[in-house]
Order: sequence, then C-alpha cells, then structure tokens
Amino acid sequence: MNNDNNQRIFWGCFLALITTAFGFISRVFLINEWSTEFNLDPAQAGRLAGIGIWPFAVSIIAFSLFIDRIGYKVAMTISFLGYMIWSIMGVSAFFVSGGGEGNPDLGFKLLYWGSLILGLCNGTVEAYINPIVATLFNKDKTKWLNILHAGWPGGLVLAGLGTIGLD
Repeated sequence: MNNDNNQRIFWGCFLALITTAFGFISRVFLINEWSTEFNLDPAQAGRLAGIGIWPFAVSIIAFSLFIDRIGYKVAMTISFLGYMIWSIMGVSAFFVSGGGEGNPDLGFKLLYWGSLILGLCNGTVEAYINPIVATLFNKDKTKWLNILHAGWPGGLVLAGLGTIGLD
C-alpha cells in the first residue's frame, strides 16, 4: 500500500477516535440536563452515566480478541452503524419525552439502551484503530500511535466546549 493510502487510513482512524471522544464526553456533560428533561432520580442518572463506560471496556477486550477473525472493515461498519443507532435513539428520546410532558420513561429507556450501544461502539473503535495504525506504520509505531491518540483529548475538548455552548 502506498503512503497516500496509509495517510488516508490513518486520518480515518484519527477521526474515528475523535468521534469516540465526542460521544463519550457529550454524554458526561448532558447527564444533568437529562436528569431534568426526563425527571430522573439520582440512581437513574448514575445508571445512565455508568452504562456508557463499562461497555467501552468490554468491547475493547472482546473485539481485540476477535478482530483478526471478523476483519477491520466489519468492526468499522459495526461502530458506524452503532453511532447512527445511538444518534437516532438519543434524538428520539427528546421527542418522546416532550420536555417532560410526553413519555420521559420511554425517553430514559432510549437514552439508556442507546448509551449501551454507544459504549460498545466506542470500544470497537479502540479495538481496530490501534492495530491498523501499528501495522501501517510498523517502523514508526510509537510516533504514529501517539499522534493517533492525540485525537482523544482533542475530541474531548472540542465536544466539551461544544456541549457547554449548547446552554
């Protein structure tokens, strides 16, 4: 594969990691808003916070074990579809809740299960970007993996500022 293709794939992985950071930190910043919007008690808010974290770890481990069998394209497709499903479920949650006057219980369930899907997708991204970059740049692995992982804090900052700006 030529260097242009390697660079294109690298930047795709970089953007995937930024997307992961966006999903992760946006949920963290929105928990208080969701508590108000969906009339959540503190335990429900805690469940929403937690459901986005542990699936992240589980899917990193699971996909790392099977990534070579299922293929990177399949893992990328799974994460992309999962992000789309999360987006639909997250937006739908607000429409069905109707500002607390509709069905906030259904809204909570959509956020909960959507957050589980998002967490699984976030881990899936981590499971495929690392071996891809390490393979493409096997002579400069450390350099390129460090550049790749700058996408995580960069995505956290961008999404955090964007989410704060929603108010």
